[in-house]
Amino acid sequence: MATGSIGRRAKRAYAVFLIFGALALAAIIILATQTLRELSSGQQLESVLNGAHDRREQLQDVFSLLQDGETGLRGFLLTRDEVFLAPYQNAEARMDAEWAELERLFAQEPMRLQRLETLVKAKRDLLHAGIEGTLPTTNAQRHTRALSGKLAMDAIREEMAVLNRQEILRLEQLRSNHQRQAINTRRAVMVLSGLFVLLMLAAALTIWRYMRRQEALLNAVAASDQQQQALFQGSSLPLLVLTDEGAIERVNRAAEKALQWTRTEVIGKNVRILVDIESSGDQRILDQLRNRTEPLSEALEGEICVRRKDGTVFPAEVSISPVKVDESSNIVVAVKDVSERRRMDEMKSQFVSTVSHELRTPLTSIAGSLGLLAGGAAGALPEKASRLIGIAQSNSQRLVRLINDILDIEKLESGQMALHLEPIDLREVATRSIDAVSGMADDHKVRVELDDLGTATVMGDMDRLIQVAVNLLSNALKFSPAEETVTVRLTADDGPMVRLTVLDRGPGVPEAFRSRIFEKFAQADSSDTRQRGGTGLGLAISREIAERHGGRLWFDPDLGHGAVFHLQLPRVAAVPIQNRVDGPQLLVVEDDPDAAEVLRSILQEDGYQAQVASTAREALALVGQTKFAAALIDLQLPDANGVSLIRALRKSALTRDLPILVVSADISPGMAKAASLQVLDWMEKPLEVDRLLQAVQAATAGRKAQPLILHVEDEEDMRSLTASALSGVATIEAAGSLAEARRYLESRHPDLVILDIGLPDGSGLELLGDLESGDQPPIPAIIYSASDADLELGAGIEAVLVKSRTPVSSLARTVRRLTRKDMT
Repeated sequence: MATGSIGRRAKRAYAVFLIFGALALAAIIILATQTLRELSSGQQLESVLNGAHDRREQLQDVFSLLQDGETGLRGFLLTRDEVFLAPYQNAEARMDAEWAELERLFAQEPMRLQRLETLVKAKRDLLHAGIEGTLPTTNAQRHTRALSGKLAMDAIREEMAVLNRQEILRLEQLRSNHQRQAINTRRAVMVLSGLFVLLMLAAALTIWRYMRRQEALLNAVAASDQQQQALFQGSSLPLLVLTDEGAIERVNRAAEKALQWTRTEVIGKNVRILVDIESSGDQRILDQLRNRTEPLSEALEGEICVRRKDGTVFPAEVSISPVKVDESSNIVVAVKDVSERRRMDEMKSQFVSTVSHELRTPLTSIAGSLGLLAGGAAGALPEKASRLIGIAQSNSQRLVRLINDILDIEKLESGQMALHLEPIDLREVATRSIDAVSGMADDHKVRVELDDLGTATVMGDMDRLIQVAVNLLSNALKFSPAEETVTVRLTADDGPMVRLTVLDRGPGVPEAFRSRIFEKFAQADSSDTRQRGGTGLGLAISREIAERHGGRLWFDPDLGHGAVFHLQLPRVAAVPIQNRVDGPQLLVVEDDPDAAEVLRSILQEDGYQAQVASTAREALALVGQTKFAAALIDLQLPDANGVSLIRALRKSALTRDLPILVVSADISPGMAKAASLQVLDWMEKPLEVDRLLQAVQAATAGRKAQPLILHVEDEEDMRSLTASALSGVATIEAAGSLAEARRYLESRHPDLVILDIGLPDGSGLELLGDLESGDQPPIPAIIYSASDADLELGAGIEAVLVKSRTPVSSLARTVRRLTRKDMT
């Protein structure tokens, strides 16, 4: 209360002092203004006098030039000698400049020159006409001309006299005004001087009273400083106050406790004794603390390592801010120990790792086993059992997707998601994504069509871009009515970007949901969307992946007519993809070029080489040049029946035992003669890819001994599932730990190693060195692990697959491709 009262009285005294000072200043200003006005008035009067004098002289100059012109004209008219024209010519040469000067002098009153300008112009025209010889030459005419010239000069003389009289009157008026203003100024100076003396006396009295209260104000300031000191010391956050050079001026009790230094031990010392300058941390803060040659100009925040008195260090969030008090500069440093947060982050990382291994591995086993059962690996199932297996498989895959999304969003937030960029065709991303959702499309009774406008090469990670496209397609399928169509459109113009667009015919994106559609765990509502499933993470992950590729993901809502999502990526120059397939040679006899290209692509993807013949004659020519492992033949050929071609192959000694598969839109003409044709399998279009590959595998299996594969995996179920999936493809032997795998490699040299990373006695990556030891060639390896390892394909690593993202069937396909490299 007392401090507030003192402060209020001090403020009132200061206000009174300001009022008196303002009044005194106003008096001084008025005095100065009056004096300046008088000076200005004198200067103005002098300026007007000078201007009037200049105008009068200039009028006389103009009049003199007109007289010279008149004189020159008269001499010329009398003598017809051009020598007498010199005064006229001189006058004409100077007249424009002199008249321009006259106009400048009368610039403030241009209207006053209008009549004179008209008279001068008429006079000049008259002179000019005389020079040009347009005047009459008789005495009477000359007399008339002389009379008109005299009248013109008299009019000009009279107009100039009027202007001179106006200038004289103006000067008289200005002198009168100046005299009156001088009298008023002297009176004002006398009054204001007296007022100024009174104000100075009042100001002196105010200052005296103010000085009496100064001590009370200083006491109030001291009390305020004590309060601020109490707040500084009472803060639970460690605080330090530094000089601009980095010397410690003050520390609070929280800082003493956290740093284990007393204030007497650190005050006056450089702050570097508390900072591990050489450790990792925010370089801007470390640079500021390391080199204090320049004042701190802005506040900085970041993490550094802080050193205690005993030498131990801890991670801390540090905020340093410049503070200016009076003329001195200081730096306030706030320190927050984040050791506990780091520990929680580490626990989070360990939890994610545990989830990755302990959930992904068994879920992969479950989903793979159910997939094998649904595919008939254990024989035909009863209808009810098949339906239950399908339900279990669908829900296990849904759970796998949920875990993948959670782990992906964690990797994106921590910046650990690495992208393996290479030139890829966005059309391939679209086609593979459509294949990936084909089962879902069938379940929802929705068609998916590709509107392909040509190649669109981008620099991207194939798997991640497929993940984005699959997310978009999955959403489109979930919200599309039955019997509708989802369109995937590729747009590649001449600009720097290409675009993949997914259009559906569903209800569109609700307006209230549009602003948060790309947020994590975002759901349009809790009834409609949740009935369709989904984590709310897919679009958030997809947008982050798009931005990591230098592109963007957005949507065009069309409520009631569907939603349109766009994935835009920077295009790159098309790079030819080298065909590195060197597996068994297959002959594809197909006259439809599109169908032939599809077959060739499917077979190459699975590790085979394929040559295409469009006619029976071309096929017979190829088998005479190349030894094929098997042939795929269409029954409808342009130059012969497929059955005739098969019989021709059976008659030749070179192709008598060639395995043949029939792939045709109508196999009934050949099935009637199947016994004599010795065809291994008959497949009608459209093809089932898995069945085709199984048939080709069976046709080529007997041509080489099965490769030996070592599967290093600690999960027994996963080992059994993989062995089942690779049955008939390779001979599988298993090891459950690093030690067991190393003992196996001491005595055996497998053709391939399938390697899990998370093993009970260490990381599976430690085994890579053992695969290159010894005198024999290095053993190739496939990393097949629950851990989402971002590994580059280095020496010895042929593929990196994640269990939850790669079903066992895809693993088997990769194994077949790699183990066929040496087949002929």
